[in-house]
Amino acid sequence: MHLSESRHLLASGRVRAALALGVLVAPLGVNTMAYWSDTEVIRAGAVVAGDLDLKVNGGDGPLAGGLSVSGLNPGESKAAIYTLSNASRGANAAMQVTITSTSVDSGIPGTTAALSAKITNATTTDGSTCAGPSIHSATSFNGPLLVATPLELAPGTNRVVCVQATAASSAPRGGSAQIAMTFAATLKNPN
Repeated sequence: MHLSESRHLLASGRVRAALALGVLVAPLGVNTMAYWSDTEVIRAGAVVAGDLDLKVNGGDGPLAGGLSVSGLNPGESKAAIYTLSNASRGANAAMQVTITSTSVDSGIPGTTAALSAKITNATTTDGSTCAGPSIHSATSFNGPLLVATPLELAPGTNRVVCVQATAASSAPRGGSAQIAMTFAATLKNPN
C-alpha cells in the first residue's frame, strides 16, 4: 500500500467510524469495577411529646412574700413553706429540682454574712422554724442550697419544702436581708 492509498483509506468514513467504535467499545470490555450495596433497618421507636412545667406555690412567676428576713436578732430565725409541683405533660416528664439563692443586706451591714440555711420536708411552720430533720443545710444564702441531692418529682406530684434562715450569734441586732431563691427544674433522664 502506498502512502497515498493509506491516506485515502484513513479518509474513508467507514474506517473512521470503525476506529471510533473501537475506542468507545474497548473500555466497556475491560471495566472491572465492582458494585457493592449494604442496607440497615432501624426499628421504629416511639416519639413522645410533652412539656416541662415546674410550679412553686401554684404559680410560675416571681412569688410575693415568701422568706422575709427583717428585724432579725442574733440566734433568731425565719421560715417559709414552698410547694413544688410538677405540672408537666408527658409520661416521661419526671424532673429534678435544685434551689439556689442570693442574699443582700437591706439594712444593717453584715446580716447576710451571718445567715445560715436549713431545708426540711416540714409541711407547716410557725414562721420561725422548720420542723423535722434537715434534708440540706448551708452556711450561706449565696449559692446552691440543693445541689448534692436534687429533689425528684414525677409528673402530677407535689413536694413541700420548708426553708429556714437563722442568724448567727455574731449577727447584728435588728438586721434584715433580701433573699431571692431560684427553683430550677431539669428533665430527669428516663433511662
